[in-house]
Amino acid sequence: MARPQQARSLATRQRLLDATVQCLYELGYAGTSTTEVCRRAGVSRGAQLHHFPTKAELVTAAVEHLFDLRVQEYNERLGALPEGVDRRGAAIEILWEMYRGPTFYAWLELLVAARTDDELRGHVHEMSQRFIDSADATFRATFPDQSPHPLLGELAPVFVMCLLDGLALGRIALGEDSRGRQMIELLKRMAFIAGNRDGGDEDGGS
Repeated sequence: MARPQQARSLATRQRLLDATVQCLYELGYAGTSTTEVCRRAGVSRGAQLHHFPTKAELVTAAVEHLFDLRVQEYNERLGALPEGVDRRGAAIEILWEMYRGPTFYAWLELLVAARTDDELRGHVHEMSQRFIDSADATFRATFPDQSPHPLLGELAPVFVMCLLDGLALGRIALGEDSRGRQMIELLKRMAFIAGNRDGGDEDGGS
């Protein structure tokens, strides 16, 4: 009996997390109520309180869960790239796709809300650090540092994420913009050059 009960508990938790991410994406943080989450998840208020006593715990757990899935997806897609492709360029394209999806916008809702919510701010800070550490480890495992400049190698992952953050925010303000695409292409070019110790081009510098 314990195993079916545990499975039901995990399924309930999963429905709550999925419904919360959906609410954050569609309604924003202010419009995401635990009542609405429970309605969409098809669970009772008591069940929600059992798993997540506060709204802050619920929304941060939901976004963190989605981040974990995206990190797994990112690694799987990188691993599936065929031989001979520009892996650094492909990695940036995959990241940019993820920045254009519901994960980023749900996360953005938490960032804005955390500015004036002390409880939420603590959760967001802790999750941000874990995500940065995870992304940095993934980046370095995929692309061992070949730069002759130590500072460049140290800051490259953070630089990429900061740039993509800015481009994603710009997309909200300006809509689709050709300059955003140009920036992605420039970032891919910079990554390609940084990946070669001599700074040379495999395509002859075109």
